[in-house]
Amino acid sequence: MNDSDNLVFKPANDPIQAHTQLCSCIEIIGFNEMTDEGEINKIQVFYERIGQEIYNTRKKNYSWGFRVIEPHFLNFSDRMILNSRLYKENTLADLNSVVFKLFAEFNNIILVTALDMQIPIRGIIRIGETYRGAVRSRKPALMTGKDPLILSDLLKVFSIGEIFPNGFSEGMIPAVDIPYHFGPEVSKSISELNKLESVGIFMPPNPKIKNIADVTILSGMMTETEINGEKYTACNWKTWMLEHSNCSMEKILTEAESQASATSSPHGKKWQSFLTYSAQL
Repeated sequence: MNDSDNLVFKPANDPIQAHTQLCSCIEIIGFNEMTDEGEINKIQVFYERIGQEIYNTRKKNYSWGFRVIEPHFLNFSDRMILNSRLYKENTLADLNSVVFKLFAEFNNIILVTALDMQIPIRGIIRIGETYRGAVRSRKPALMTGKDPLILSDLLKVFSIGEIFPNGFSEGMIPAVDIPYHFGPEVSKSISELNKLESVGIFMPPNPKIKNIADVTILSGMMTETEINGEKYTACNWKTWMLEHSNCSMEKILTEAESQASATSSPHGKKWQSFLTYSAQL
């Protein structure tokens, strides 16, 4: 491709930049079955309870309420993406450990809420370059009387307010924002989810976690474990629950044992793996 070809692809917005980020891809196992069986309310309550727990966390640690370091959510049907930006500036190195600790807190909130509601989930956490943001269409087009937007017949049926977007009365059509979130780390996580035979949220070994995740691991919010012979760092749901009395550890383990032993359970193997690594937490 020569320079003249590159001009065709010159962005109208600022060039998209990659950022070093924490990113977790979490899947609700059996999501399609839940929707087929009409359990939409259960899914809604799941999200509502996550939101409430996050709100409660903000109240306890108000310094975590600043959205600069809080993880961002993206939902894609049966999957959730959480991401938090890490800071490269030397003067902000200590902040990364705080970002990671809050990130682990959010993942544990999701995990424990799902376990308490008997919803199996599995997830992968990665650290790496991710592209996240939004691009905007070129400056909004001006309205003129010579270039009508719609057929005049429509005006006989609808009022102006029903058809035209906000800002039309000022002679302006709003710009279009296209959000994006992609990168190799996200793609790897999505592909690995299908191979992960366990309920839980895990992070594969990664040299980049040094000086970022050490404090969180030492505090017990995440711990080293093995899943089917492979080493991972697992979100420690037991440690999280010790500080929260609104969930029952015994209830979760009893349900997991029931699912693991039931021959009719389609996810029995994943629940058994959950019991195995949870015994080491």
